[in-house]
Amino acid sequence: MTEVADSADDEREVRRELLATLLSHRRTVVIGNVLICLTTTVVLLGHGVRDGVLPWATVVLLVAALRSTHAGRLAPRVATLDMAGIHAAERQIFWLMALQGLSWGVLPWVSYSGRNAFLDFFSVAMLVGMNSGAVNSAAPLPQALRIYLLTAQLPFITQSVVLGGGVSLAGGLTIAFSLVVLMAFGRNQHAAMRHALQITRQNARLAEALRIERDAVQTALRAKSLFLAGVSHDLRQPVHAMALHLRFLRSLRSDELSPQRVAALCTPMDGALRAMTAQLTRLLELSRLEAGEAQVARRPIDLPAFLHERLAQFTAQAADQGLRLRSRIGAGARQAWADSDPMMLQSIVDNLLSNAVRYTRRGGVLLVLRPRGGGWLLQVLDSGPGMPEAVLPQLFIAYRRFDDRSNRHDEGQGLGLALVHKQAERLGHALAVRSRVGHGSSFSLLLPACEPPA
Repeated sequence: MTEVADSADDEREVRRELLATLLSHRRTVVIGNVLICLTTTVVLLGHGVRDGVLPWATVVLLVAALRSTHAGRLAPRVATLDMAGIHAAERQIFWLMALQGLSWGVLPWVSYSGRNAFLDFFSVAMLVGMNSGAVNSAAPLPQALRIYLLTAQLPFITQSVVLGGGVSLAGGLTIAFSLVVLMAFGRNQHAAMRHALQITRQNARLAEALRIERDAVQTALRAKSLFLAGVSHDLRQPVHAMALHLRFLRSLRSDELSPQRVAALCTPMDGALRAMTAQLTRLLELSRLEAGEAQVARRPIDLPAFLHERLAQFTAQAADQGLRLRSRIGAGARQAWADSDPMMLQSIVDNLLSNAVRYTRRGGVLLVLRPRGGGWLLQVLDSGPGMPEAVLPQLFIAYRRFDDRSNRHDEGQGLGLALVHKQAERLGHALAVRSRVGHGSSFSLLLPACEPPA
């Protein structure tokens, strides 16, 4: 779909550019028509041609003025035209070019008689010169160029056949040959212009994509630098605490070592070690996902049983913080089976529940499962502080945290949601978040339904 949209955008922009190029020749076209028309009029009158000269010149000048006025009104609007507007503008130019070509096509019926060699040669020269100039100015719109050349030259060819004679027929043949050559030249020039504009559009799109990628890489590098500065400090603290406890433990005499004292010293060391292990595990898992090395092992998952197990993991932690941790399974989801990777899905739900319990100070956390569009919608809702709207687009960026670290016992480093996003993306599960400051947050995951195993 993206390629189709890009192709449509490119076509619209290329045709806009071609229209703008054609209209940019407005002044040259008007000056050329006026000067050649006046020169031709003076030459014809000077050689005694009176019939039809002044009406012909008047028509040529009026058509040139009409085309100039139309171009002047259309040019400022070209950049905003949609495809319908472009089609309408091209049709208008087509008929104006046909009218202008026909006004010049009348010239042979006024000046080309086969009796005055100079006037006959002059008529052929003027007509070929005008048509050659039209190729350069009208090449951006080939259908308009074709109708101009046909209406300008076919009357001359017809007049040559009517007059008969070797000289007249030779003149008509010359005009016919020039018609073929000019049409071919105009077609090639249009193809070259169109190709150049398409290449320019593709290069601009590629440059924009590279700029976005560069900005994303720079943002990730800055975030990673900030993360490394924070994580090195936070990991150094438990390591330093473990070193102090070990040093104290080694300083005890044998008569001072009792099971109770050893247990008291090992408990904080064990907690610090678990925190570091969890943090390093998240780092490694995120690195594997970013490198594309994480393998997905899908199988049917009994969602009600799965959610019951996940709640059991956080019940004690929620109770210690005075929170209510509940689940709500819709009537249509009592026998819900989803096609997913159990390990990745467990990591996603655990990270969402962990964040919800960690940052909710009062109220509770609710885990919801219900049918949605042929699949299952799994939601984690909390009554926490919520987040500003401006934060949500950056919420899943790796190595970022959006709290103020007021909780000094919080061992998180902003990797949980980044890991959730990468795993959901790897599984193909749609992930969404909604949040309002003071009203809590809601994280939603859309899981594909499947049949239970035989």
